[in-house]
Amino acid sequence: MGTIQQQLQKWMKANKMLRTDKHKKEPKPKRSKERLTERELKELMGVNRPIYRRAKGGAFRQC
Repeated sequence: MGTIQQQLQKWMKANKMLRTDKHKKEPKPKRSKERLTERELKELMGVNRPIYRRAKGGAFRQC
């Protein structure tokens, strides 16, 4: 009696369960890195958007 790994290999050979090319992993295609300018990054982060806060009476006002 061998290890479970050896038993599995014997069983796979007996049942012809060897790996074929279709079971192998294919390498993922490389993605191109996107280059953003500082202005575009700030726009995405929302740096230049208006800021609203609660004022007297609970109303929202622009600061």
